[in-house]
Amino acid sequence: MSSSTGNRITDNALGADDGRSLIARAMSEIGSQHGWRPVDDRVLFSGIYYDSAKVGSLIARVRNARGEYAVLKLQLRPLPFDEGFIIRHVQKQIKTHRIRLPNLFLDVPWSEEQGYGYLVMEDLSHLPHLWATRPDEQAFQRHTEFLAEFMHKVLPITSYLPVPHVTPQSKYRESFDHFYSIARASNHRHIDFREIEKMKAVYMAALERMAFDGFHFTHGHLSGHEIVEDRKTDSWILFANLLWSFRPAQYELIFPLWVDLMGIRDTQVTREVLSTRIERWIQLWREIESVDLNEMQSFWFSILERAMMTAMLDLGSSEWKDSEANEKQALLSAWQKLFYWILEEQF
Repeated sequence: MSSSTGNRITDNALGADDGRSLIARAMSEIGSQHGWRPVDDRVLFSGIYYDSAKVGSLIARVRNARGEYAVLKLQLRPLPFDEGFIIRHVQKQIKTHRIRLPNLFLDVPWSEEQGYGYLVMEDLSHLPHLWATRPDEQAFQRHTEFLAEFMHKVLPITSYLPVPHVTPQSKYRESFDHFYSIARASNHRHIDFREIEKMKAVYMAALERMAFDGFHFTHGHLSGHEIVEDRKTDSWILFANLLWSFRPAQYELIFPLWVDLMGIRDTQVTREVLSTRIERWIQLWREIESVDLNEMQSFWFSILERAMMTAMLDLGSSEWKDSEANEKQALLSAWQKLFYWILEEQF
């Protein structure tokens, strides 16, 4: 969704570079000013804009002169709201001890003069993620427990943003145009853009026919890769906290479902495989909220939107490793078939 509903980190995609010189300068300055220096050359995470030559953020372990360990997150590009502010705003409203955000030791917002912003947070790299890779049945059960706690004891959260006074249709159109421009400018092309134009036409027609419930303020990236478990305290810690924002209904399910499907690496993957996996997520939501998403057209539009964006950009116009090209080509084909299946069967 657009940055008026929160931080849309891809707003910086078109002008980003690999950030090497900025990262080196930032590491040197933070070390000199605050004593936090990288433990080694390893990077815990690098946030890229569909291309390894376009870097937006970096996370690494650091240590100070007292031998204390922490995690440093560099934010290389400007955003409307810095993550430290968001963490403080949200944490004080959480109504359960089982879910929390990382503890902050130091944070400096991005500034034009400095050229970067950063957080120094508690080191949680020793804790397991909710999913190791894609969720197996045991991880599904843990995700069900986590999401029930989140939906019933974390939400609702008072936003730091005004409620958007625009129609969902206009917000979806604006979002599409944003990602369309990134896809058109990409150096990577795995789908004929004439097919994208064909999909765009039927997608926009479906959008105009939809009735939506509006948006609510929530965490935007609740896949198992953005959540760690502390099994000693029976609790979870949320990452990706830049992405608290206004989202459509069921987005707490839509995003992890999409991440799960995007993790498939199988040259034989089919549309039916995707549909079966979607049904498992529908079952998870039924256990939490006692509703059947199969009966909700707005849910299927959310999957349709994910299929559109995946074919256009996340798979269709993003960088692929040579070693996974065949698997990603098969997955792209399965997403395209899912797109047309939803239009035929659910609308």
